[in-house]
Amino acid sequence: EQTLLQLAVRGLLVPQDPADEPASVLLQKIRAEKDRLIAAGQIKRDKPLPPVTDEEKPFELPRGWEWCRLDQLIYESPRNGYSPKTVDYPTNTKTLKLGATTSGRFDSTQVKYINEEISRDSFLWIKPRDILIQRGNSIDFVGVSAIYQGEENCFIYPDLMMKLKPVSSLSEVFLHHALMSPSCREYFRSNATGAQKSMPKINQAVVSGALVPLCCEEEQLAIVTKVEKLLSLCDQLETQITQNQTHAEQLMQAVLKEAFSHNNEVELA
Repeated sequence: EQTLLQLAVRGLLVPQDPADEPASVLLQKIRAEKDRLIAAGQIKRDKPLPPVTDEEKPFELPRGWEWCRLDQLIYESPRNGYSPKTVDYPTNTKTLKLGATTSGRFDSTQVKYINEEISRDSFLWIKPRDILIQRGNSIDFVGVSAIYQGEENCFIYPDLMMKLKPVSSLSEVFLHHALMSPSCREYFRSNATGAQKSMPKINQAVVSGALVPLCCEEEQLAIVTKVEKLLSLCDQLETQITQNQTHAEQLMQAVLKEAFSHNNEVELA
């Protein structure tokens, strides 16, 4: 899976189309949309982040692609969730456990309840296309993200997660693949504080400043389609291997049983 994602974000999974617009045009459109929303008072102005330097770039991108910071591709800076005391009986407010996103895929069964009413217009409610990123976990899982595609106002998210709202002209699946790719995972791990402790954390500045390789919308969708197809094949292969392993173990048990029963017969004779 990691190899696939690395090929995807390097632009090596699908051929580039010379007719495609360069990513710089998409970045201009995104900036214009965000400026309109800021002027309308719908989002807050983002803090300007330093431009991406050549030293920071983990690898060379294809022609027409651009390195940008995550903050340029989301509507507002990442926000931590809320973790009040949970209760052991059902209430109207479900909050996510950390395990809801640890696998890199959203798991709606990993929930707890809180005995508190959260206003329906609170930012804490997650919405379709939101990406949740773990800001605190063991060093192997810090920075892992998952996309939420369920209904609105079903879950709030905890303090150990941050929420990202990708801009409309960006594929949230493409962004998720970029965040889960080896170079980005390594960036989060190396920038986590308290790495020797059981729960290293990344802060909002680290997440906002993460480097994302960007291509035009058409290529994003082509890459997402290819990655999903290949990941599905990987899943099938894994299932087959597991089944074969189980079969091999069953055969081994049968062989051992046969061997021991033969020994017993010899002893009895």
